[in-house]
Amino acid sequence: MAIDPLKSNKLNRATQYKIESNERGKGVRLYDVDMAIAEHMMDTVLPTVEIFQEKVKIPVMYGNPERWAAVQKQGYLRDRDGAVLLPLVMFKRNSIARDDSTVSTMNRHLIYPTITKYSKKHKYDLFSQMTGAQRPVNQYNVTMPDYVSITYDVMIWTDFTEHMNKIVEAFQYATDEYWGDKSGFKFRVRIDSFDNTTEVGEGTQRIVRTNFTMVVNAYLLPEKFDNESTTKKSISPKKVVWGVETDLTGGNLMSSQKLYNEYSDIIDFMSIRGSKQAEFVDDHTIKLTNVELPMLPPELRGTFNQDDWFRVYINGVYILPAKYTYSYDASSNEITFTLDISSPASPTSLGYILENTDEYGITGKFIEL
Repeated sequence: MAIDPLKSNKLNRATQYKIESNERGKGVRLYDVDMAIAEHMMDTVLPTVEIFQEKVKIPVMYGNPERWAAVQKQGYLRDRDGAVLLPLVMFKRNSIARDDSTVSTMNRHLIYPTITKYSKKHKYDLFSQMTGAQRPVNQYNVTMPDYVSITYDVMIWTDFTEHMNKIVEAFQYATDEYWGDKSGFKFRVRIDSFDNTTEVGEGTQRIVRTNFTMVVNAYLLPEKFDNESTTKKSISPKKVVWGVETDLTGGNLMSSQKLYNEYSDIIDFMSIRGSKQAEFVDDHTIKLTNVELPMLPPELRGTFNQDDWFRVYINGVYILPAKYTYSYDASSNEITFTLDISSPASPTSLGYILENTDEYGITGKFIEL
């Protein structure tokens, strides 16, 4: 596609990525609602019945127009061999109406963000902890769905009233609950009443039938609308860098410098990030030499915890701040870290002594001289 060089195309690099499989097919369709209802009936609601001393799971069938017309005409359904299918549960979608009682959405183009912290492309590593870089997260902006009320007609056929009673009791117990798979969609289902009939004709098979209507509170979201996906993915930044920019094209050049002068202490303090190997002193002490501890700006006092100024690593393993204390000697420019090596049962104890052969890495708020 040709690009107009005179047109300003500002691209967001956070959205420039390969479309993965988890973004394809993301939507809530009528088929998803039908499958959620059918799977819940098969896996959860319908009980097993005993026929000729054999336990049988009741099948569930969707009533397409041909099947439903045959049922309405004959009162039952036969298989290819001409035998009446008993027991059987058949359902079909009857109507779809807008549901304003659930959620009233003022803006149909409103989206809500969701994030996933784990990504195969950005796995955990110790280097990111040493440098202070955080693993980016995947953010998905999902369009708000439309809430609808879907009505289903259900028919049940059995040989005996005992079997029908078990099925009706199960449906009645499952009403006013959310139906669906645990790892998929769930929709609220309501059943008001059951119509029971028993058909016994001369020379025909005895059939017990029950009809009822289910009202499902569902939501629908197309995969694409106006040729744009309703689920959009973006990637958060790995690291935020603070700085000051100056516009040299004209105007008041002193505004940026004035802003920096006003907040220079805070900006300089936030940009400090030291990283250095500590020296072994004894079995519970290490130290940093030729370093300076910065002054905490008055604006950050009371909100910036000085106990979290450092991150201590022993052989690449992060040590919690509760397991050590530190002190700063301005005359010798040294920061001494004293680790707790008391009883291993203590929650603040390191659990072992320090050795000269160990590696001690420290990052935090200090300046190397």
